[in-house]
Amino acid sequence: MGTFLKITYESRYAGDFENNVKQIKVARYIIDNLNNMMWQESISNQLQKIDKHHTSLSIILRLFDIKDIEEGKLKSYARYKKKEDKLIIDQMLVLNEYVNFQEDEMRIKLCDDIFIYLKEMLIKYKDRFQDFDAIAFITLLEEQIKKIKNNEFEDNFYETESYTMLKQAEEIKKNINNKLNS
Repeated sequence: MGTFLKITYESRYAGDFENNVKQIKVARYIIDNLNNMMWQESISNQLQKIDKHHTSLSIILRLFDIKDIEEGKLKSYARYKKKEDKLIIDQMLVLNEYVNFQEDEMRIKLCDDIFIYLKEMLIKYKDRFQDFDAIAFITLLEEQIKKIKNNEFEDNFYETESYTMLKQAEEIKKNINNKLNS
């Protein structure tokens, strides 16, 4: 039947190279395993009646520093677009609440917080969907989130172009700081 969920994230600098790598690695792991086309394809017939590649859920997770959130008066929100039969969820997550955790703890806490908010929004907007069973999806989402929390999927972050670019940017930063301090 197709994919029905698209999820992405935006994050701010986490204070230092190690924390930045950790938060990006964890966020990408969560996003990649929720965007997983094989998983979505395997459950879409339980959620949608019409066979079409229709995005019913569009989610963005934002990991921002508390200062940015307060200064910008930013908050989480959800909005249903009737014309597109799509729920847009924009979840604001306070980076400061996660960055000091070890990677496994960070992944578990983020998964819990993401799931709680998504569940709340799916219940709130369940009657608006024309071709998506939001209530049935909650249980399936919870199962996938549990697998993500338990780190059951392959994680090749350190082999990605993103990690290589993070390392290169850190080296450039160190070289500039060394020249300035010389």
